[in-house]
Amino acid sequence: MAKHPITKRDERRDMSRRSLIKWTLAAGAALGVAKADVFGILEKTGGKGIAHAATQNPARRSVHLVAGNGGHAWFGLLWPHFDVARAANPNLSWHKPGMHTDVPGTRNLVIGPDTPFANLPAARQMTMFTCGRNQTHDLNPTSVSDLNGNNIYSVISALQAQTNSVVPIVTVGQVDIGTAPGGARPANVDSGAGIVGLFNSAASREGGLLASMGDADLYKTQYDAFAQLNRASNRSTQKAAYTTASSAATFLGTNLASKLAITPADEQRYGIDGNMRANVAAIGRTFIVAVKAFKMGLTNSIVLPAMTDDPHGAFTSGDVNSVPAQLKLVFDAFMADLTTTTDDLTMQSLADDTVITITGDTTKDPLTPRGGGGWEDGTPGNTNVVYVYSAGDLKPGWYGGVARNGTVTGFNPDATDSADYRPAETARYALASIAYAIAKRDERAISMFANGQTISGTFGNPKDQ
Repeated sequence: MAKHPITKRDERRDMSRRSLIKWTLAAGAALGVAKADVFGILEKTGGKGIAHAATQNPARRSVHLVAGNGGHAWFGLLWPHFDVARAANPNLSWHKPGMHTDVPGTRNLVIGPDTPFANLPAARQMTMFTCGRNQTHDLNPTSVSDLNGNNIYSVISALQAQTNSVVPIVTVGQVDIGTAPGGARPANVDSGAGIVGLFNSAASREGGLLASMGDADLYKTQYDAFAQLNRASNRSTQKAAYTTASSAATFLGTNLASKLAITPADEQRYGIDGNMRANVAAIGRTFIVAVKAFKMGLTNSIVLPAMTDDPHGAFTSGDVNSVPAQLKLVFDAFMADLTTTTDDLTMQSLADDTVITITGDTTKDPLTPRGGGGWEDGTPGNTNVVYVYSAGDLKPGWYGGVARNGTVTGFNPDATDSADYRPAETARYALASIAYAIAKRDERAISMFANGQTISGTFGNPKDQ
């Protein structure tokens, strides 16, 4: 159906406004003008509406852990199946039997001594979806990343497209984010520390944010904004302003190198030392850089591999007594950093504007940690689990689950329990819920990907809450 002319006009106006914001922010960075001054200039030249829009992120930023090759099982020890934990049975696959605590105000959320974020309010606790299927030893499991034919990480980059950044999405190592309409092409690095080098070089291309100036009115506004930016930069001549712009890469690169670098104090805060397992430390280092990059608006999303070991012998070796505690350390330090760090653009706490997801290949059997081959890869009903920190957008606790007797419970599109476990359908509900959290509860924004699935009032809190 053809769009109404007024709708087309409004869309063009919205695109023009976004172009102006991107152009002015990029020019301000090139000239070394403080962001507060840039917003003041935008208000003078484009009005309060544009200035307000420039200080808002239309979508949340996000960090996504992809725990393949058996590594996903570790996270089931942090957030155990609620009935398995409540059984307090040392023969089941939870390493802290009898030490569980129910969290009031959630859907059967049970936490233990190694559960991260335990001190957050109930509304900010994790959401767990029993969904998808077991894909043992797969580094990029698709059953928990496919949303109606689109990869969820690429969908997320599409939803985040209107949030200004230098590099929209960063992947670490061999993670694959597939494609989706409007999805960004990822920049890939080999480690969390490698993100520092990525932004040193990417900053020099910040001018790439400058949009086409086909609209005459927009061009005039941009010209006026640049003139004021030039004056705000304290340069006496036009030539000096252009010199500053041409050397912006060096200006930004030098500052980013120091601001993004992982320091000994960072590692100490995250508990990263010679005793921490290397794959846990790798997650911690990526978290450290993510906070710094999000603060400066350098990227919107980071997708990283997590653990990727195969803890078959974790119970018999005693690794369950150290590795989950180390994971808790880095996750809690990450949340503490997000909470105390404000976005340079919005001046909002990053904990209020960041989504965290954990997906993987297999949770391993929650019932038999010491089988003939160690902790078995198979799961009751071939189930899998997706874990989400939604910054309060989703209802916390469990959807579906595995009981102590091996019974599997699924869930319906209205979020009610179901005795019938449907892996593909439940995965779609879970991934649409993640998109809803990224889009700040905007059902309309996710409609082209959610394929009619309603999240508000079912898995998600309504927009006015």
